[in-house]
Formats: sequence, C-alpha cells, structure tokens
Amino acid sequence: MAWCPWLGLVIDLTWCLVNPIFSPKERNIKVILELLKKLRSIFTTSFQGNRAAELHDPVEILKASYRDLCRLAEQINTHAEKAPYPHVAERLRQIASEKRTIADAFREKVFSMGATIEEPQLDPISGKNHWESISRDIGDQKLLETRFLEQAVRLADGAPEISELLNGTVAAQMYHKEILLDLVARADPQANQS
Repeated sequence: MAWCPWLGLVIDLTWCLVNPIFSPKERNIKVILELLKKLRSIFTTSFQGNRAAELHDPVEILKASYRDLCRLAEQINTHAEKAPYPHVAERLRQIASEKRTIADAFREKVFSMGATIEEPQLDPISGKNHWESISRDIGDQKLLETRFLEQAVRLADGAPEISELLNGTVAAQMYHKEILLDLVARADPQANQS
C-alpha cells in the first residue's frame, strides 16, 4: 500500500495538538507551520524512485516517461516468459508490445524537439512467483499512471501538446491495468515459480 500524504498530515497535527510540551499559543504556531510544510510537500510532489527532484522541462519529462515505459514493458515481457500458461504469456506480451509502441512515440517526440535520448538500462524486477510478478506490474502501472497525470497537470499551461500526450497515454493504457488485475485474480499466490 502506498503512503498517503494526508495520513501523515493528520498524524503530525494530532501529535502537535495532544503533546503536553507545547503551550496553547506555541501549539497553534507549530500546528500552522507543520500544516503549511505538509501542504507544500503534498502539492509539490517529487517523483519517487530514482529521481530526486521534480522535472519541469518538457523534454526531460518525455525522456523520463520513455525510460519508465521501456522498463515496465521489459518487466512485463520478462514475466510473460515465466508465465504458467500460454494464453497468459500472450496477453502479457501484447501489453509489453503496446507499451513499447507508446514509448517509441515518446522517443520520436523527443527527437522532433531536437533532443537526443539514450537507450535506458533495463533491469526488470520479478517476484518469487507469477502472482507476485503480476502484482508488481500492477503497482508499477498505477505509479506510472499517477506520474503521467501529475506531469500532465504540471505541463498543461506551458506545454499543452505534451500534456495531452501524457493524458492520452494514460487513457490508452487504462485497460492494461484491467487485464493485469484479471490475470492476478486468476493466479495462485501460493504457487512456486518454475
């Protein structure tokens, strides 16, 4: 389960309100400062994973999106190779192929903007069995959708074309999550990987 920033805010504010070391006046000031700090961190969300700072440059956002899509496509393709049934492997390969096609569109957009892009080092992550691998794919798919939507909002005024591309990508891949959820529902969480 992902950490909810609002839960942290509630916990911190509750702690400040009930902690006896603060006088009522100090407590109000501390609570307000904590509230402002938490709100700023919520609304200026930084990317998780290997990026420490927010990206604001449209080209850098496209490059990061390309790398993320390539990594997820490779990860899903790796899981397809280990799938217990041929029809499951075929569905996973289809999803991976569609993700690579979308990633190629991102790469072409970067090239059309006069920038270059390096091929990412792909290091797919797998689970101990098929169920765990697909569960990881679902989590990564959701994280990617969230990043794309956040970036689309960030770029809505400055680069509306890229914002539309990111929103369109999320919409086009919505059914990938549904397929993955269906596959994980049918998988055996207790099965060992062969």
